[in-house]
Amino acid sequence: MNIKEYISSGIIESYVLGLASNEERAEFEQLSSMHAELRQAREAFEISLEQHALDNAVNPPVALKQKIWNDIDWRATGAATTVGQPIQQPLTPVRSMSFAKFLAAASVILLAGSTLLNFYFYNQYKSTSTQLQDLIAQNQQMASNNIIMQTKLQQYEKSFVIFSDTNMYVVAMKGQPVAPQSITTVYWNRQTKDVYLLINDLQQPVSGKQYQLWAIVDGVPVDAGMLDMSLVGGLVKMKNIPKAQAFAITLENAGGSKTPTMPIYVMGKT
Repeated sequence: MNIKEYISSGIIESYVLGLASNEERAEFEQLSSMHAELRQAREAFEISLEQHALDNAVNPPVALKQKIWNDIDWRATGAATTVGQPIQQPLTPVRSMSFAKFLAAASVILLAGSTLLNFYFYNQYKSTSTQLQDLIAQNQQMASNNIIMQTKLQQYEKSFVIFSDTNMYVVAMKGQPVAPQSITTVYWNRQTKDVYLLINDLQQPVSGKQYQLWAIVDGVPVDAGMLDMSLVGGLVKMKNIPKAQAFAITLENAGGSKTPTMPIYVMGKT
């Protein structure tokens, strides 16, 4: 336990003022026996309470003070005699507690109330501050999500333009024996020579590996670019290809190869 955080939690004030629960008091007394720093903090608070009470003590009016003393003296000496007459005795003031101590006790109560109010407003401040931080975080998350949605919308708009181009030739690439469930699609503009790849279903490669697209030109594989799997879900711009009889994808070392490594994962003829 961090003893400094424990001290700053307000447990000392609650303990001294009698506001702590039985469990809190037991814990406080056990920790006080173990940590001199905690005992010193408690003593310092008790001294501050006493000093505050003394500094704020107010002397009562003289007439009121004398009336209290007379009442105390009368109760102390009694009023009955054997012949029905009060015994006349010299008045001897009997003081059980000075009036200043009564006022000191009242000051302590006021201080305790002030301390509790301080705790309440501090807790309210912490709660409000936490809620504000949560709102800021939510707003930032919404802004981030909005940026992602705008990016996806732009990708969809771009894809729509590409799909609607009458010069676009579609090459469906089906899974080969090594990956029978895999499907990808090449969109090849024979006029501009632009090549786009759509990943329909292609499992993530293992660490250190990367998919590479090949254009089969006159029976010779030509590098058409490396595939970034983080862009799954949209069209990926690959290298321009002037002509091709087929397209294929192999799994290569990250960064690509000059010649394809077998086996072929997906392939489609133009």
